[in-house]
Amino acid sequence: MTIGRTSGSALAPVSNATRREVVVAAIRRALLSGELAPGQRVRESALADSLGVSRPTIREAIHQLIHEGSLVQEPYKGVRVATPSPQDLLDVAAVRVSLETVAALHLAEHRDGEGMKRLRQALREHLDALEGDDPLQSDITHLELHRALWEGSENQMLVRIWPLVESQIRMAISTDQAARADPERDAEMHQRLVDAIDSGDGEWIAAEVKEHIGRSADEVVKLIGRRED
Repeated sequence: MTIGRTSGSALAPVSNATRREVVVAAIRRALLSGELAPGQRVRESALADSLGVSRPTIREAIHQLIHEGSLVQEPYKGVRVATPSPQDLLDVAAVRVSLETVAALHLAEHRDGEGMKRLRQALREHLDALEGDDPLQSDITHLELHRALWEGSENQMLVRIWPLVESQIRMAISTDQAARADPERDAEMHQRLVDAIDSGDGEWIAAEVKEHIGRSADEVVKLIGRRED
């Protein structure tokens, strides 16, 4: 795939004064839209030319995205877009179902506290992003909603674990969004999840977490598999 300055491209030129974060955002948009596809080689020079910024700025952005797991550095081969395997996605989902069920149940025990207020606010921001039809903002607010769930649980072990698993959760969320791009489904599932936590019903909470994460991962794996056939 040739990266060019096409109309509507996520990799259109940006101001020379743009900071690394904006370059990272531009690359993330290209990843979410499929303009940068899984397994594709990422070249500093091509990105610098497309975005109209210096190679050191591109290099800093690439390093950040490698750290987050969106890109991978291959010895002697350069940088490529990460290609999570079906088993990677299922493994992340299995861990998330267990830990996020714990987080949700802890949060439900303190539904009148600040953690629940933060989760409701995160939900509103995610729903607003979905209505705004901005894939990048939706991706960001999706991750922040789950961060609010983990950190709002006030389970200190989960709070400490979050930074260790954040990149894998980001990868799973972004892969899901790129594979299906269904904002209505996204909004409905997150509303149900927060409603379940707000109800305090442990069985409903556990079922919604499993549906939200486990079944979603199964569906994405099947979607990706059909596209590769």
